[in-house]
This record gives sequence, C-alpha cells and structure tokens, in this order.
Amino acid sequence: MKILYAASNNQNAKIQLSRFLGAIGDKHQIKIAAYKKSSPKGINVDWTLDALLNIYRPDLLSLHNDNLSIYHEQVQNYDPDVVISDLEYFTSYVANDLNITLVQCSSSMINFALERKQKYNLKLFKFHAHSLNKDTINTQRTVNIIENSNCNFVYSHYGDMNTPPALTEGFGWVRPYHQVAKDYVPCQHYVTAGLFESNKRVLDVLKKYPDSVVFIDDCLEQHRNLLVKDIRIEDEYYCNLKNSAIFVCQGQASFLADAFYNGKFSLIYPNYEDAESITHSHLSNELGSGRIMTYSDDISPFADQKVSPKYLESIKYLHERIEEL
Repeated sequence: MKILYAASNNQNAKIQLSRFLGAIGDKHQIKIAAYKKSSPKGINVDWTLDALLNIYRPDLLSLHNDNLSIYHEQVQNYDPDVVISDLEYFTSYVANDLNITLVQCSSSMINFALERKQKYNLKLFKFHAHSLNKDTINTQRTVNIIENSNCNFVYSHYGDMNTPPALTEGFGWVRPYHQVAKDYVPCQHYVTAGLFESNKRVLDVLKKYPDSVVFIDDCLEQHRNLLVKDIRIEDEYYCNLKNSAIFVCQGQASFLADAFYNGKFSLIYPNYEDAESITHSHLSNELGSGRIMTYSDDISPFADQKVSPKYLESIKYLHERIEEL
C-alpha cells in the first residue's frame, strides 16, 4: 500500500507522526508531508508544508498559491492509495480533489466528535466555549475537512476508559501509541514532567520539590535544582514517568495518554492559548484521569495517585485501522 501521511502544524502532530512510523514499520511505502514544527528529527520529510504558507501571514491559509499547484501535481504523480491526515488543510484538499481515500486521525478532533449531550454533561463549552470557537474560520474549515473525509478517528486514550465518552456517528476512537514501562528503582523520582517547550512558570513549580526531572523536546538548557532531559530518549522518559510519584504536563493529548497507560494521574497546567490543551485538560479533569492545577497549588497531596487503563478490544491503533481499509 502507498501511503501519504500529512502532519499538521503543531508539536503534538510531531509525536503522533513519529510513533506511527515506528509502529507501522517498512511494510508499506510511505511518504511524509509535514511542517517544520511537526517534523521529527532524523526522519526524512518528502514535502515541507511551510512552503504553502504566506510568509507575511502564516495564519492566513489560502488554496490560491503556486506552490500548492506543484504539491498537487507531485501527490498526483505519487498516486497514494490512502492519505492520512491529522486535520492538515492543504493535503486534505489535494486528496479530495484527486479522489484519494482520506483518513483523518487527530486528538484535536474530539471537539467535533463528542455528542452534544456529552459536551453538555462534561461542561466543556460551559467554561471554554469562547476559547474553542473564537476562530470561526478555522472551526468551519475543520468541519469541512471532517465532512469530506472517508474516516474520522479520534486519537485519544479516553476510548480506553471504563465508560468512554460517547462520540457522534461517523467518528471512532484509535488508541494513542505509547510504551508501558516496568518498575525500576533507578527511575524513581518525586516528580516527572513532560513538556513540548520550556515554560518558566511550570519549571518554577517543579523547582519547589526535591528530586524533580523534566523531559522537554530538544531542550539543552539546564536549570538549578532541576534535572532536564531530552524527551526523544523515549525509554528513559517512560521509565521515569512510570516510576515517579507525580506526573506533570500542560494537557497535551500525547502526554496525558502516556501517563494514563502507565497508570499515572496527571497534574495539569493548561496552556490557555492552545485549544487542544484546553480541551484535554478539561476532559481529564472531568473524567478523573487528571486535575487542573494553579501555579500556587501544593502538588504533594497527589503523590502516588493512580488510574486504571482498560485496553478495550474494540479500540485499535491507527496502523491497524489502515490495514482494514
């Protein structure tokens, strides 16, 4: 099977892409389209999608540019059997125009996938309606992408809960890629944190507690009273996550899933500029797998708090879903 995987312009997409490639192996021919922000180090990217953006207004997406015509022609020449996208706008358009099977798989899709009653019960829009819908153009663009796709999968661990949230017809869960570490004394710390980038306020919280370690994407900066490591060293990251008393993150779906499958309760300091962080922080808080914290809160009462993941037979990984097509 010939696959084109298109990663959106965010850091969570980078983790999802990297782990998908590791899981699917070399059984299929795969080409990758990604932005600089979503391109994993050490992986060859066939199309850098930043070339499709307006250099003066990168937030203003337009289908009227010469580079998109070139990209369209090159995808047509590649002639993939399926396009996998995590709501990536340009590639979704090209797949539709060329009548290629289009599969969306994204943790961001949960805003659109949850049943209306479920959103009400979880109080998602009661507290965050403005933040999640302030960009009406992007919201409508995402709706159009979903409605014109052959499959829509929500990439989230919530599907493996005892009572998963109900999804609207036409959506399904896929299990996030993760590793489950073993108990190992050298990896025991009081606090382990997972961050995409350095955040002074979160780091200041961690410095209050002895024996804290933070894993940051491609971060070489060291901090006094805080051990900083590269999150790309996955075995070490998972081992520390599993064996620490407390796990801290900013509500990104991949980190929350890593904690969930390793039985860890998450303490969350949301990034309120990021809709995905807002959504997943709130859902984790409401569904009992995490707690939204303020920077003045004492995290000590949450030491060694556990969650119990359920590996439901109906939930599969993305590469397993692709094999079914």
